[in-house]
Amino acid sequence: MADLASFRRVHVVGVGGSGMSPIAKLLAQLGHTVTGSDLKPGRTLETLGDLGIETWVGHRPERAPEWDLVVASSAVPPRDPELRAAAAAGVTVWERPALLGALTATMPAHGFTGTHGKTTSTALAITALRGSGVDPTFLVGGELVDLNTNAHLGRRDTFLLEADEAFGTFLELRLRSLLITNIEADHLDHYASLGHLEQAFSTVASSVDGPVLCCADDIAARRLAERVGAITYGTSPDADWRIEDLQHGAGRVAFHLVRGKTSVPVVVPRSGLHIAQNAAGVLALLSEVGHDLAAAAAALESFVGVRRRFEVRARLGGVTVVDDYAHHPTEVAATLAAARLGDWQRVCAVFQPHRYSRTAELATAFGPALAAADRVVVTDVFAAGERPEPGITGKLVADAAAAAGAPAVEYVPRRRELAAGLARWAQPGDLILLLGAGDITAVADELAERLGVMT
Repeated sequence: MADLASFRRVHVVGVGGSGMSPIAKLLAQLGHTVTGSDLKPGRTLETLGDLGIETWVGHRPERAPEWDLVVASSAVPPRDPELRAAAAAGVTVWERPALLGALTATMPAHGFTGTHGKTTSTALAITALRGSGVDPTFLVGGELVDLNTNAHLGRRDTFLLEADEAFGTFLELRLRSLLITNIEADHLDHYASLGHLEQAFSTVASSVDGPVLCCADDIAARRLAERVGAITYGTSPDADWRIEDLQHGAGRVAFHLVRGKTSVPVVVPRSGLHIAQNAAGVLALLSEVGHDLAAAAAALESFVGVRRRFEVRARLGGVTVVDDYAHHPTEVAATLAAARLGDWQRVCAVFQPHRYSRTAELATAFGPALAAADRVVVTDVFAAGERPEPGITGKLVADAAAAAGAPAVEYVPRRRELAAGLARWAQPGDLILLLGAGDITAVADELAERLGVMT
């Protein structure tokens, strides 16, 4: 692979995506001249423009001779006009994993991976280091609320990033340490089976040049730890790093992180067992690679969070609207469990299934997860580039929630109709949770506008 520094002009295809926009930002900060294209307009493209990165909507294959390197999202098909033009012009074309491999080859990198929790874990690590006087370089798949960005060039000897399993991306990374939060069946359109997915995690863990930490509370992660000799953390009494004296409160979690005679108090202003587990793993990893554990733990009390991770978007008329990226049954269950720690009179889950392949595989599993809500609304599937599959709709998820005992379930196929319907029955004391990885996030502003008119 060529040295990334040899490519002065880099074009990013699919730059509006959560995995590509931070790459564009970091490349620009590293001194490259960066352009980007996407099929849809949006706030992300506007933000990149404010940073001096030229972007456009659609295709401009005639610009190909200007580029030294083209980086494409793994979801961009080879027939894309800009990719074809770049190849015809002799321009080097990489997919996102190759670019991340090149970045981690030049900057010592600490990766955070798992089916769930990698974005939050990376964000926790950023907060822990910045709060203890270290300015890390980072790439994260969500925008940090306090920093208003998902990428930053800081110290080049401390690079924090999500080690994403989608499309096998993490197989290309060169890592100095790795945190594995959990391993569950997902992205099986790429891996075909859970066994193949676990093997990919094992391959990555075995190639890390430094400590690997696995959550002992997750069956598959524990199995991997035993196979590769990883350090463990969690609530399990035999974990190397143990969560003890766990206390849950409204909007916070507190515990002691213990290893041997070392014990540090930890408080994170977020709810849920999963937050405690992620924080414990992050602090354990940072300690294992030589950072000040006490300072890092104290810094987590200032954690503000990541957009679309239990992000409060509105409080109007006694109704709280929260936006969350959860799009897998385990994530939905964890988010609803965290919501139940609050003092809302009703917890209402509004869920948009993500991808036809995922819905076909996991529709039934979403039922028990959603049934923890007092009221459930399910919309149709967000395609995320996939073609519709006959018989695969959001109604499968709605029916599963009803079968699992959800007290009130409604299927609203058209997302654009959600805000009006929610506003009709929302009442003071309600928490309305918008769940999903697609455009369900737009409902937050639409609903807030309607609630504002009502108050």
